[in-house]
Amino acid sequence: MADKSTVLVVDDNLANLALLNGILQEEGFEVLLAKTGQMALETAQETPPDLILLDITMPGWDGFETCQHIKRIDKLSTIPILFLSGLTNPKDRLQAFNVGGVDYVSKPFQQEELLARVRTHVELYRLREKLELEIQKRDNQLLAYANDLEHKVIERTQELKQAKEQAETANTAKSQFLANMSHELRTPMNAIIGYSEMLIEDAEDLGFNDCSDDLEKIRAAGNHLLGLINSVLDLSKIESGKMELFLEQVQVQKLVRDLELTIKPLIGKKQNQLKVIVDDKLSLIQTDITKTRQILLNLLSNAAKFTETGVISFKASQIIQQNKEWIQFKIADTGIGMTGEQVKKLFQPFTQVDASTTRRFGGTGLGLAISKEFADMMGGSIQVNSEFGEGSTFILTLPINTKAQEKIHSEHDAVIAKTQELLEGDGIVLVIDDDKIVRELLKNYLSKLGYAVAVADSGQQGLQLAKKLRPDAIILDVMMPETDGWHVLSTLKTDPLLTDIHVIMTSIEEHRNRGYALGATDYLVKPVGRDQLANILGKYKIGANDNDLVMVVDDDLVVREATAELLKLEGWRVFKAENGQVALEHLNDKKPSLILLDLLMPVMDGFAFIDKIRENAHWQNIPVVVLTSTKLSSGDMQRLQGYVETIFTKQTYEKADLLENIRGLLVTATATNRELETDKTSFDTEFPPASALL
Repeated sequence: MADKSTVLVVDDNLANLALLNGILQEEGFEVLLAKTGQMALETAQETPPDLILLDITMPGWDGFETCQHIKRIDKLSTIPILFLSGLTNPKDRLQAFNVGGVDYVSKPFQQEELLARVRTHVELYRLREKLELEIQKRDNQLLAYANDLEHKVIERTQELKQAKEQAETANTAKSQFLANMSHELRTPMNAIIGYSEMLIEDAEDLGFNDCSDDLEKIRAAGNHLLGLINSVLDLSKIESGKMELFLEQVQVQKLVRDLELTIKPLIGKKQNQLKVIVDDKLSLIQTDITKTRQILLNLLSNAAKFTETGVISFKASQIIQQNKEWIQFKIADTGIGMTGEQVKKLFQPFTQVDASTTRRFGGTGLGLAISKEFADMMGGSIQVNSEFGEGSTFILTLPINTKAQEKIHSEHDAVIAKTQELLEGDGIVLVIDDDKIVRELLKNYLSKLGYAVAVADSGQQGLQLAKKLRPDAIILDVMMPETDGWHVLSTLKTDPLLTDIHVIMTSIEEHRNRGYALGATDYLVKPVGRDQLANILGKYKIGANDNDLVMVVDDDLVVREATAELLKLEGWRVFKAENGQVALEHLNDKKPSLILLDLLMPVMDGFAFIDKIRENAHWQNIPVVVLTSTKLSSGDMQRLQGYVETIFTKQTYEKADLLENIRGLLVTATATNRELETDKTSFDTEFPPASALL
């Protein structure tokens, strides 16, 4: 931009041109002269001025036509045009403004008045140019940042995909190795057990009693090793996804009686007592009898192993949870018990509670890990309560009617399609966890805390629900098959429409720093209790009705993000929507105190959106501020009148004015809401509901 401002003077009178040239040059302006409208257009295209002084009465194009020709050219359309004419008819003055003029000065003119107006319009034009350059620079920076971020996300996604493939390959190789080794070891181990049994019989027949004890030890060791090999084989099948369920009808009384007979000799070795209690209501259940029996034998064996001269109780009962029937097996002992840290390690494969326990009692740490996997496969769970030095209680909960595995994921489409069945509440919380029991438990907790809750059993389904529901918070499990919690978190934080959602990670392992580094709001270590959830969601005001939420509705990514950042810097919460339809779907659950609205958008534009919200009594009091780049016609203005508080033009608005306007409207909206709540309370007190009178 030149140091001096340039003014183009257009007048067919040479005396007027000379006079204006002298006045303007004396004031320090560069002056361009044109005697006709055609010359003015050519001169302006060669050297765009900062202001045009335009006569009306001229040969060829008059001033009105000249103005229209100039305004049709993009690079000249924003140059201010000041009409300078001897015509005094009000119609001529109105026509000058209608064709695009910014001012009108009558001839003969006062020199000081003319110069004052020229200086004002030139300064405004220069300031506007400067602001547009700043906005363009900021837009380019935001676009470059978005492109760079998208590139990094693509690279990171590719890296994660490769890492996932490598991990899957390694896991498959490990499982295959374990399976092959287990099969190879079982053949000679069966031979050792078989021959030891044959030798025991021969020794007894031949009277070699001294050898019998040693041979018995060989057989016992062989059986122990065979059990270990079978456990490794089970674990490898589970990890490779080859373990299947074989469902059948099972008599509970017979199952418990067989287990009692099997476990009694082991319990008697350490002078323990066994108490068995079975609910009379229990008869038939549908389950995998082999896996159920294996779980219960393992739990009973552990109780016998870690208890001396104590009591072991084995109780089977029927319970109702989430309107479903379950069978619950409770195995309690008065043994050595466990600390909290030991309980955390309990279900990890190849892990004992500590080294001293392994030395004293033996074991590989596989039994409980396999038991938990079997319980999960059958749609159940295993829980443990333990006090160090006092004993432990294991609770196995299984469905009365276990369903076939292939139907486990059939709920996906139903959940996505039926999101309208969310429980009523303030604030939507999405729970993403592959463990069904955990999902149901968290849903129960959150519903009682007053939140609307949606659940997803996989990372992919969770992302679909997040895009559809735009929840206020997400409770996200870390360890999930296929799409794990880290990938879900990364995807959420790189989506401009989802990045503001509070994500609370949950895991049985401590990865807090990694979670924070990837953008998690908070991190909880499982198991997660209701008080923890209440505190953490309260901390981040999930579902709080603070009257500080602004809904930004704009299809332009750069404008939407820049506006949202501006509002968040002022301390307001923001919900972003890419068109009117999305905004309309979330009005009820987000309850914005103000809507900042673009007019030209796909799917549903701003005009249709305003029509919709004015049809609904619950939404009519929400103030709407229009922020648009569109030049509104008189018809558009009339259509918006009475429904819109203020209209700002994107290219020219002042941030301070916008923020001050929003601040005032939010204060007014808060006061109005309080009055409505007070009126409602008064009405409810004076006219209580019918249920209160019963």
